[in-house]
Amino acid sequence: MANDLMNRYNDLFDHMGGWLDNSKDFLDSHAFRNILQSDVVEDDKEYTVKVDVPGMNKDDIHLAYSDGILTISGHRSTFKDDSDKKKNLVRQERSEGSVSRSFSLPNVDKKNISAKLDNGVLTITLPKASPVEDEDSITIE
Repeated sequence: MANDLMNRYNDLFDHMGGWLDNSKDFLDSHAFRNILQSDVVEDDKEYTVKVDVPGMNKDDIHLAYSDGILTISGHRSTFKDDSDKKKNLVRQERSEGSVSRSFSLPNVDKKNISAKLDNGVLTITLPKASPVEDEDSITIE
C-alpha cells in the first residue's frame, strides 16, 4: 500500500513537471540551476567553500560575512549572439539574472577571509577565530 501511495505521489509530480517544462518562467529559473552549487568543508582551523559560478567574472560576484552568515551573490548577463541575424533561435536556456546563497558559518576570523576565482569555481577560505575564554567564568579544580 505504501508503494502504491508513493507511485501516485510521483505520478502527480511527473505530470506537473511536464506542465512546468513548457513554462517560460520555469525555464528561466532553471537557467541558473547549475550556478552557486556549493561544497562546504570544515576542519578545526577553517571552513572552505567552493562555489560554481559559470559565466561570471569576479566583478559580477559579491561576498559578505556578517553575524556568522556568509552570503554569496552574483549577476550574469545574457549570452546573446546577434552576429548572424538570419539564424532562428531554436532553444535558449542561457539567460541573465541574479542569484544568491547564504551559509551559516559561525566563529570566523572576519579579517582573514580570502577568496579566489579559477575556471568558474570560487573558493572562499574562512579561518576560524581563536576561542576566546569567558573572563567571567571560574574553573573548578
